[in-house]
Amino acid sequence: MAPPRFVVATFDAVGGPAALAKADDGYYAGPTDAGTYRLLRCGKHSSPSYPVWSKIRWGSAIKEEGGVIKVMHDGKWQLLSKLVPAMTKKMLIDRNFELYGKNTLPTEWRFNDFGHMTCYFYKDKNNNRKFDKGETKSKEYFHTTPDDEASAAQGKPVVLTESHGCIHLKPNDIDDMINKKYLVQGNKVVVHKYDETIPKDWSDDAKATAPFEVHFFPGVKKVLVTGAKPKPGK
Repeated sequence: MAPPRFVVATFDAVGGPAALAKADDGYYAGPTDAGTYRLLRCGKHSSPSYPVWSKIRWGSAIKEEGGVIKVMHDGKWQLLSKLVPAMTKKMLIDRNFELYGKNTLPTEWRFNDFGHMTCYFYKDKNNNRKFDKGETKSKEYFHTTPDDEASAAQGKPVVLTESHGCIHLKPNDIDDMINKKYLVQGNKVVVHKYDETIPKDWSDDAKATAPFEVHFFPGVKKVLVTGAKPKPGK
């Protein structure tokens, strides 16, 4: 019988809608897939599926030189027009104004749909806590959004919205979860079903320790981090 788990921390979190539907951006959004996973790693995301705003990683430097816009991407200055042909200078200025109220060309890329940090997880088929050959990353991740990043940066309330299936976290919360080693390689990630509620026998205990587990309850819109009870004398 597995030892009891104790809730170390709770965070707001929002997944995809409970039923498949077409979102306002034209992409389909659906439920976050229930299951048990392992955390792979966290980093800045570059997306082939959302190339206009999300091919360029968060925080990449931007400059205008000789009438053309360049972006620091993959370790070198590259023409934005080649990286993202659909992007224009006006689009960048308009988005910068929309998010930050600055009617100027931004000096860094703060528009990636996956925010400043993305954490990936995978199905650990043989339960050895290693990302082995034949195991694949989930197409759903923990991440933030540019709107929430802008709100947090300006000291405004962050109100999480539904994703296309990923798990949205607040910018400060994802950093906190990484710093406290809740979102680190090898930790268990459990995505519960939409009709599941938080177990009543999970009591709070901030002194509980690793191994930590991250439990997402999409119907409750919460992430609970659980730990093991320290042994007497520890």
